[in-house]
Amino acid sequence: MSKIVVLGAGISGHVAASHLRRKLTKEHEVVVVSPNSNYQWIPSNIWVGIGRMPSKKILFPLAPLYKKKGIDFKQAKAVTFHPEGDLEESKPYVMAEYVTGDKQGTQEKVTYDYLINATGPKLNFEATNGLNPGTNKTYSVCTYTHAEHAWDGLNNVIQEMKQGKKAKILIGTGHAKATCQGAAFEYILNVEQELRKHKVRDMAEITWISNEYKLGDFGMDGMLMSYGSITMKSSEMVEMIFEDRDIKWILGAGVNKIEDGVAHYENLEGDNKSEPFDFAMLIPSFSG
Repeated sequence: MSKIVVLGAGISGHVAASHLRRKLTKEHEVVVVSPNSNYQWIPSNIWVGIGRMPSKKILFPLAPLYKKKGIDFKQAKAVTFHPEGDLEESKPYVMAEYVTGDKQGTQEKVTYDYLINATGPKLNFEATNGLNPGTNKTYSVCTYTHAEHAWDGLNNVIQEMKQGKKAKILIGTGHAKATCQGAAFEYILNVEQELRKHKVRDMAEITWISNEYKLGDFGMDGMLMSYGSITMKSSEMVEMIFEDRDIKWILGAGVNKIEDGVAHYENLEGDNKSEPFDFAMLIPSFSG
């Protein structure tokens, strides 16, 4: 009999645990350790962040499902790894600390025969001074709670535009090492469409700010994309889309500081510049 421990219950961890439980016989044990009580379908955070979908539509509680499927679930965070055990425990284990309930704050040695580390990235907001979501007019769509707050902030700006106040909207990456340009790209196009829906597009100046070397790079030197019978470089397509929708862009920008309504950045030439905004959604850098 083997005991497989999965750290994390996001897209990779949840899928791994589900497949393991389905494919392995019952004498094998599958354990999920995650500090989150809910599973969230992260790609749909974009829809939550523009008010098109409530967060309850993109998440479900993990404990009832895992109980039904025969997966042991511990709502805890892994704090240390011990692949060779210790003087008291001969098997490899992870030290897990419970984050809720009667066991909150207590630690447990979770032994394993096989370990899947699917904890994902840490959202490293603190790497950029002032970038914390909900402060300084900046928001995030990296989690469903962040996305809810982003919609609140965006909706407030939309209501102000309906009252005749023009607004500057800034969307992109919030650090020189941010790597999730795709999510910001999805969001900026959806925000632009949402402003059209509310009939305030003419009241907004929308700007894309990114650490990319060129438009459509997406951190992987671009790609080929098909549009009908035409195949073009992603840089050509993104430029065409931005020009068509009157979206401005700033490239090669390493955002290093956020103040109330101002993003400070350094470009590839080493010049320090700033960009004002009334609403910003900036993707942070990730760390392990």
